[in-house]
Amino acid sequence: MRCLLISCLLFLAIGCGPSAHALREQTLSILNTEVDRWDGGREFATSALDAYGRPLSRSVEKTTLNYTLTVRSAGPDGLPKNSDDIVVTRSERHGETTLTEEAAKVAESVASGAASGTIKGIKKGLGFVGDKK
Repeated sequence: MRCLLISCLLFLAIGCGPSAHALREQTLSILNTEVDRWDGGREFATSALDAYGRPLSRSVEKTTLNYTLTVRSAGPDGLPKNSDDIVVTRSERHGETTLTEEAAKVAESVASGAASGTIKGIKKGLGFVGDKK
């Protein structure tokens, strides 16, 4: 009788559901399936749930040359943005600018800053710029 009770308690403690590894792999598969639907644009919506039964979060950020999609599961603990989160990202060129255009903007900015600094230096040297206190 005692052995049966211990066996039942062990069964309840261990459980018969999927392992933590299996849930993580299932969630990773869900995330990859979702990001594969992305068209590379600035918007992305999903109503999918992770293997833990919770909604996924998503964001699309624009960088100089790309849009980057991040789809995230809060992981087993359900708390967002910590070490057990499961995250998948994808990047796609948006074509709204080119590397050449961005390099030209940087060069123009540097030249403008240098010219501005030179003019301020000349004014200061001629005594036109006083110390502001």
